[in-house]
Amino acid sequence: QHRVLFVLGGPGAGKGTQSDRIVDSYKCVHLSVGELLRAERERGDKSPHADLIEDALVNGKIVPVEISLELLRNAMDEASTLAAADGNKYGSRIFLVDGFPRNFDNLDGWTTNMPESASTLGVLCYDCPQDVLEARILKRAETSGRSDDNLESA
Repeated sequence: QHRVLFVLGGPGAGKGTQSDRIVDSYKCVHLSVGELLRAERERGDKSPHADLIEDALVNGKIVPVEISLELLRNAMDEASTLAAADGNKYGSRIFLVDGFPRNFDNLDGWTTNMPESASTLGVLCYDCPQDVLEARILKRAETSGRSDDNLESA
């Protein structure tokens, strides 16, 4: 069974940065739901969800929980399989899940659909002042190329 530590905070709060630091110190895997969604969108015609994901990302909407859970489950299973194939007999079973859940519907979807495959260890929540979030998003937008790196989407 996968073990999950949720990493929450506003856009630009440092979820990815801090998760990368934790991964460097501990044997775990960082999964950003935003990155999973962007990767799925980039599959274009190969993904039945690409247009819906693009609309949600650009307009600051929340993607339906079923899509997020499907992407998370697949990513956790893939990471565990790769780790096991690489000689880690236990596989990668501890995951930092960044940017999920985003609302109560996400939380309900998780508790309803994931108890057989994942247990929740806890939550890290990064609190950051709004003006700092905005400055970080605008700075990141200079180089990220992300369609959601703007104040309207955030």
